Amino acid sequence: MLALAASLTWGSSNFLAGIESRRRSVWTVTAVSQVAAALSAGLALLIAGQPSPDFWHTLGPILGGVASAVGVVAFYRALAIGAMSVVTPIIATQAVVPVAVGLALGERPGAPAYLGMALAVGGVVLVSWSRRRSGDRAAKSAILLAILTALCFGILLVGFNVGGRESAYWAVFDARLASACVILAYFAASRQRLDLTAQNAPGLACVGLLLTVANILFTVASTLGYLSIVAILGSLSPVVTTGFAQVMLGERLAARQWIGVATVFMGVFLLSV
Repeated sequence: MLALAASLTWGSSNFLAGIESRRRSVWTVTAVSQVAAALSAGLALLIAGQPSPDFWHTLGPILGGVASAVGVVAFYRALAIGAMSVVTPIIATQAVVPVAVGLALGERPGAPAYLGMALAVGGVVLVSWSRRRSGDRAAKSAILLAILTALCFGILLVGFNVGGRESAYWAVFDARLASACVILAYFAASRQRLDLTAQNAPGLACVGLLLTVANILFTVASTLGYLSIVAILGSLSPVVTTGFAQVMLGERLAARQWIGVATVFMGVFLLSV
């Protein structure tokens, strides 16, 4: 339930970020939301009052945060030079990394769970797939960047699990702070313009707040259950975002996307039994 709640919150954050990106620069949305996420994670840590973990349990989340920042930059670059219909489904496979790590560490969830993993990942790919003109093909570099993005986001999930064994709140704070520092450094180096006003600040801050909540939910969930299962249940945000777009923006799902939604629910059921 915590992992599913993380997917719901992640999907809400992504949907709101998409709305904000239509009104202003995506780099402004990214920079401000990452800083807001770090600040809200710090506030949550102060309220929780958890003692600081040792070096090794701190290193994992920091590396995950750096990887997620690299993933964000690679993601935007991939979308800029390649077709979304190719890039997005590749990124939706981010859960493969923590699943592989969990299985390598000896997790054996059983045959129904394995089938549920395959159905959930396949369903997310179907939901994420968006058609474009037949002549619009992604460049090889865009595909490589998408693979890099999926790898980086997967590393972040593993980092949350590593740090969360000692302190979930410290793990999230370390990752969010590291990510914010890298993004701000890139933002400054690339001389991007910050489009921030008193009117748009609350919406951008909400993106970061939801991101922090999702991170905390996922981190706690990953310490209570199998990482291989929690990673799948916590990576269903594309389905949530697509659902919000249909309900609130009037977008319509294609037949294959409805099949993907049904497949995801079947996978979730198998993973939950």
